[in-house]
Amino acid sequence: MEESKKIVIISDGTGKTAKRLMDSVLAQYSIDEVEFSLINIYQEVRDKKKIDKLLNEIHDDYLVVFSIISESLARYMHEKLSRRAVLHLNVLEPMLNTMSKFLGVHPDYQPGILQIIDDRYYKKVDAIGFTVEHDDGQGHLTGDADIILLGLSRTCKTPISMYLACNYGLKVANIPIFPGNTMEPVLSSRLVKAKHDHIFGLLMQPEILMHVREERLAYLARTSSSQLELKTYYDLRDIRAELRFCRELFGRKKWKTIDVTRRAIEEISMELLEKIGLSPYH
Repeated sequence: MEESKKIVIISDGTGKTAKRLMDSVLAQYSIDEVEFSLINIYQEVRDKKKIDKLLNEIHDDYLVVFSIISESLARYMHEKLSRRAVLHLNVLEPMLNTMSKFLGVHPDYQPGILQIIDDRYYKKVDAIGFTVEHDDGQGHLTGDADIILLGLSRTCKTPISMYLACNYGLKVANIPIFPGNTMEPVLSSRLVKAKHDHIFGLLMQPEILMHVREERLAYLARTSSSQLELKTYYDLRDIRAELRFCRELFGRKKWKTIDVTRRAIEEISMELLEKIGLSPYH
């Protein structure tokens, strides 16, 4: 086997774009036929002084893969490497040239934009995963949640949670409330590390909640006997008692409450964002 081929990446951002492209290409080469190694990734390279400094660390037999959006800096890099006959590739240049011809306009040439997009994307992916894992009382990392929703069955906890995760990259945990003596100590234990101002109790008018639950049972209960057994689930007196339990519990704990009766998920989410001090455009 020949001596290992050395590669360096130079980027005006994090270098992730160039690294992904390089990995995709290198995957087409068998490790049995050629050996290569990534020596370094130089990040945030945005001026000639930094280019001159890092070029002193690069040997003439290296391959330099760079992603620098500034035309002048990319040209400067190309000229410096060409004088030394260092093999190099600007991974952004072919795509930018072709896209400019196709669109008929020039790019903005702002470094770091792709990383901002990537960061937002991966933040949402993480938030969605967290929210799914912490749906309906599941999960054990409620202290890491950006928002925690508490409420009775059918008070829109899950739809609100997923909307906030998918659209705003927020980690949301939701926990169902079941009236009883053990509910408060269980919540106190689970929410000990949670931000108090980010815990919200969801409420709904009893008559509306009754109808929502009644409709839900049309899907859950297929026989008259099972419907009879679950009658208390949509009994108005029981629902009033459940809501009274919630109000008293939320009041004692000084948790903020939101009435979700006949409100769109988007509207409820906007109110939640406002209450935790976040702009919907954050």
